[in-house]
Amino acid sequence: MTVNRIYVVVAAVLGLVVLASPATALKWDDDSFFAQDMGLKKVNVAGLQFLKIEQGARATAMGGAFTAVADDIGAASWNAAGLVHLENVGYAANYAKWLNDTKVYSVAGAWNTRSSRGEVIGLTVMSHKPEGPTETTIFQPNGTGETVTVSAIRVGGLYSVKFTDKFSFGARVSYYQETLYTKKTKGIALDVGSYFYTGYKSLRVAMGFKNFGADKKTGAHFYQTPTSYNMGAAMEVYGEKGDPSYLTCSVESVFPIDYQQRWQFGAEFWVQNTLALRAGYKWNYDLEQFALGAGVKQTVGGKDILVDVSYSILKDMDGAAMFDSPIRVSVGGTF
Repeated sequence: MTVNRIYVVVAAVLGLVVLASPATALKWDDDSFFAQDMGLKKVNVAGLQFLKIEQGARATAMGGAFTAVADDIGAASWNAAGLVHLENVGYAANYAKWLNDTKVYSVAGAWNTRSSRGEVIGLTVMSHKPEGPTETTIFQPNGTGETVTVSAIRVGGLYSVKFTDKFSFGARVSYYQETLYTKKTKGIALDVGSYFYTGYKSLRVAMGFKNFGADKKTGAHFYQTPTSYNMGAAMEVYGEKGDPSYLTCSVESVFPIDYQQRWQFGAEFWVQNTLALRAGYKWNYDLEQFALGAGVKQTVGGKDILVDVSYSILKDMDGAAMFDSPIRVSVGGTF
């Protein structure tokens, strides 16, 4: 590759990341997705916050900077376009000990149809079941003895296609339902993503538009689904994928509808293609900041089996720990 072409590729990547920043975006009408003044956190704009809970120990150990890394079944929850990297069938089961001692379970499976365009189809299911609080009333402030039912579920269908050897596209259409005592909210959410190899070494850029759906209403209150736009880049800075040892670094810009712009950074180092060490950092999050994790890959009968774990270190608020740090475990593989 010529020097001029390298400059063009690097400039294009930087330009795309900068364009994802609200600091350079045009100021649209206040109701627009991209309307966001610097310093303003629109935390009351979106509901259905369970849709934002990140899935998969590998991705979360890298600080969520995974949109441009997504090259396994973990792509099902992050960027469906990355599913084209599956050679046959991929599967995963994920568990998360989430905030306030709640539990999140999810499973994903995808199948490469071996069509001429490398089409992949799949399915994801996620369940969030917090411990419901005790019901209280004005006349029974100490509790009625009843427990408030709280639960949420999401079921999604996946599709990805490889348009060229460098560019792929993917989408997930999900049905969700959230139950808050006697109120139920349900609807459809759409995720779309792209994955592009630039041609400069292993550098790739990817984009994701997540949780796009219709506005909802509870009582007199209207709110939106927690839509976000993600733009990321990733590259092997030491070795190459498939080598006994290699290091992947990634950076990602996140523009959520209900907050300021955020940044995520991640790294993954494979040792003898068996042990993975991971670390991540999140900028401009209220609670999350550093993340650590590891993974083990074993080949049994020619099929890979992976076990991953991640630990997210939460910030203290005024010197006090608000929640226990989330722990995630994933088990998956291919066949």
